[in-house]
Amino acid sequence: MALETANYINDLTITNPTASDPKSQGDDHIRMLKTVLKECFAGFTGAVIITAAETGTAAAHVLNPATALLAYTTGLLLLYRPVNAGTGSFTVNVSGLGAKPVKTLLGADPTAGDVVASQPLLLMYDGTNFVIIAGSETLLRTGNQTMTGNLTMVGSQLITGDLAVTGSLSGPAMSSKGNVSGQTWAGAQDFTSAALTASTKTAGTATNEVATCAFVVAQAFSPVLPGQAGNAGKVLTTDGSNASWGTNSASVLYLYNNF
Repeated sequence: MALETANYINDLTITNPTASDPKSQGDDHIRMLKTVLKECFAGFTGAVIITAAETGTAAAHVLNPATALLAYTTGLLLLYRPVNAGTGSFTVNVSGLGAKPVKTLLGADPTAGDVVASQPLLLMYDGTNFVIIAGSETLLRTGNQTMTGNLTMVGSQLITGDLAVTGSLSGPAMSSKGNVSGQTWAGAQDFTSAALTASTKTAGTATNEVATCAFVVAQAFSPVLPGQAGNAGKVLTTDGSNASWGTNSASVLYLYNNF
């Protein structure tokens, strides 16, 4: 039958060559398979992907594949499960070719918690360093994290523990109410547009706590005073139950003695 043509793996016919195909086409099949391999792994100048059991320490990963790697080449992929959890920066050494630094996608050294023990890790060699492109760094993170740029979170988020924010929080989707407990406010705070409520303290409370309107009214003297109009010069008297205006007895006695 006619020789098949192929450039990629999906182009290959698994049943070819057939038993009736002439042996003279054998070299053509071999050349076609070479073409497929070159096209499917275009750009790779050495090994494509290496996997092996990792040995070593958290700071120095070691891989010894069954078939030794001949050289580090750009684009080489390493897929393995680290034995130890990450404690910070680390290197990887394959087939004794020498330890190479491992970096994050942004070119920084990994931090504690970036690598999780026994979780898959995928690295790519860029000609100088191995770069973490997938694996435990992007799936599980613990410890302090620094994020630069915009962060969009979709769905409900739960934050356990303290949240320190530097700068302003704004946005139409922010809740208008919050349950804030045990906060210390410093500097000038503007609550002009707010409707603040607080618990009313018992009468006689003398602390620096907030006084509510109800507390102020309860302690105020003016609501129990009799009317002011037409009572100039009079003094306030009480019979023990009600207050009223009266004359100053000392003034009356003075007038009596002098007239």
